[in-house]
Amino acid sequence: MTRSDGDKTKTAGICDSCSELFTVWACQDGTVRPVSPHNACSCDDPSYRVVKGNEVFDDDDEAAGANEEKYSDV
Repeated sequence: MTRSDGDKTKTAGICDSCSELFTVWACQDGTVRPVSPHNACSCDDPSYRVVKGNEVFDDDDEAAGANEEKYSDV
């Protein structure tokens, strides 16, 4: 978790419906909402939660750089 203002904390979040990762506000009342509607998923019925520190995302499709083109050394 990073920035906090006493009522809410900015942290990493995920949508349990589509597995999209984005930045969320984790509020003291237990609610979790995207920091910006522009960086959230487009699910019809999203289910946001805070990413736990020990979670591992090892699905090849979601790994960083998985969809980048690969070039051989020239």
